[in-house]
Amino acid sequence: MLISVIINLKWTSVRIIFDKGTEHEAVQLHESLSKIGTFDVIYRMEEVTSSQIDLLANTSFHDAPDIITFVVLCRWETSQQFLKQPFDFDRKNVWRNSLLQYSRWLVGIFHTSTDVVSWTINTSIEFDNVAFMHYNVSAGSDQNQKYTQCRDNNCLSIETLLWSENRRRELTTVGYVYFNGSLCLENDIFPNLRFGFNQRTFLTSLLPWKPYIEIDEVTQDYKGMTIELLKELSHRLNFTYELIHPPDGKWGVASSDNIWNGMLGQLQRKEVDLVAAPLIIDAHRETVADFTQPYFHEKSGIIIKKPVQSHSTKLVDPLNPMVYLCVGISLPVITFLLFLFEKYNPFYRQVAGRMKIRGLHHFSDSFWYMYGALLCQGGEHVAASSAGRTLLSCWWIFCIIIVTTYSGNFVAFLTVTKETLPFNDVEGLVAQNTYKWGTAGETVFETILKNSELPERRKLWNGILEFNQSDSSVLSSDPAEQIRKVRGGNYAFIGERTYLDMAIGQSCDMSIISTDDFHPLLIALPLPNNSPFLKVFSDEIVAIIETGLIQTWMLKTWPKPEHCEETSITDAKSISVSDFQFAFYLTGIGVMLAVLSLIYEYIERKCYHWVVTHGRRQKEQKKITTFKEI
Repeated sequence: MLISVIINLKWTSVRIIFDKGTEHEAVQLHESLSKIGTFDVIYRMEEVTSSQIDLLANTSFHDAPDIITFVVLCRWETSQQFLKQPFDFDRKNVWRNSLLQYSRWLVGIFHTSTDVVSWTINTSIEFDNVAFMHYNVSAGSDQNQKYTQCRDNNCLSIETLLWSENRRRELTTVGYVYFNGSLCLENDIFPNLRFGFNQRTFLTSLLPWKPYIEIDEVTQDYKGMTIELLKELSHRLNFTYELIHPPDGKWGVASSDNIWNGMLGQLQRKEVDLVAAPLIIDAHRETVADFTQPYFHEKSGIIIKKPVQSHSTKLVDPLNPMVYLCVGISLPVITFLLFLFEKYNPFYRQVAGRMKIRGLHHFSDSFWYMYGALLCQGGEHVAASSAGRTLLSCWWIFCIIIVTTYSGNFVAFLTVTKETLPFNDVEGLVAQNTYKWGTAGETVFETILKNSELPERRKLWNGILEFNQSDSSVLSSDPAEQIRKVRGGNYAFIGERTYLDMAIGQSCDMSIISTDDFHPLLIALPLPNNSPFLKVFSDEIVAIIETGLIQTWMLKTWPKPEHCEETSITDAKSISVSDFQFAFYLTGIGVMLAVLSLIYEYIERKCYHWVVTHGRRQKEQKKITTFKEI
């Protein structure tokens, strides 16, 4: 009759356990299973120890939990004691502990008396999926009546231990198996399979970290996106949880001999079942923990105090220096071409005395005309030839484009503050000497930097170690302390972008430098290493992500973005003298150049007058000398 139940359950492999009084029945079951092609292994009950159970792990459990099926054939006297605790399955034995959910027990009880203590009072059996069939081997059909509810006593009942709301076990009849091998099922043989972990308690470690986990100031309860995720998982998988903190209050880093502290140390020592904290997946962390599917993709960043902005260059900021260089080169080149076109053009051959007339055929006149066009002014001389006019029309179009682009950008630069940062990435940070830098100690950033072989990260970590010798706070695990150091000036903090954005919302005197390519930050829930529950939790997290609950929780628990006052002002901005100081500098330079030109022209005029006067005197002296000779 057990064969019929095993066939109905579609078991492909079975572990048969028997006691001293049921060896004959176990051998018969083994022969019957062999006939239908079901693999089975027979164990004596005294052989089923912790070490023997661990041998099953090598063939039954790998990356995903398989179901282990047992058939127990025993006398009434030994059945209860064996099922209460056949081997150690405490928290430290992760795989054995999972057998509470991932094993199926079909128990055939053989007894000789109808006076059997009720199973409903046995609450110490922790296995979720246990079904019983009673075989009364006493003589007389009346003694079988207690376990048969069929006409003519031609069947046996199948009873299952169910969890009740008060965590007590109660036997419930789920069907019958007839002596001819047919089954009549009123419910699943193992109905507890539909109820996940059946309200089992998971010891869960956590640490507050805004905005994922924080303490409500009113209720003193935990709140945040990670807490919402834990609540949803407990509801879907039907488990409860008990929250604790790591004794040392740390996230977890490894020592030189790979002994971890903090929450990851708790997982390494198998002291907790789960960590509900925004822990980031890292290869070194995966040596002591199994991470579920990521439920949030975080970014990293560098936050510094805003540098003091200079207003002295606002007049030249609208265009790139290369643009100014190209314009500066274009002006004399196009001027020279216009001078050549106008001076040697056959169009002007008929003009008599043209060289004595000022015009574009003089280089100086061409230059000032082209320069005036750049300022949208032009000049008094105009080209008459087709070649000159064509060149000038193209130059005018060029000047209009440059001037309008400059004017539009200049207005934007006057009304919107341009932020010039001292560096733009990690390479720039380690290359400068003004700023010190640090990160939150005992976190994933310390693990990444300490174990990385990339040159930039090695320099970053060596710098932190150097700064740490004189200032231990550069590795402070308190992010608030790191932000205070940033606001003090000349300090850069490397951390998670979400927390940095929150800091910017509270104080607008800081700026964030994005480092998206620094390291992918994938946040997940870690479980103990080689946990059989990994796939179950990961599948549920994927389902939660696909339903959009993560975004809903972010809207509910994420801090609202706060804008700095200067970036949220919509009124026209008043232009101060400092914004135009370069224009005054340019005027002063023009005055100086004009004075120098005046001095040059004065000296040139004096020299010219002296040369003319000296020439005249020489001519007169030569005439007098010639007259005397005559």
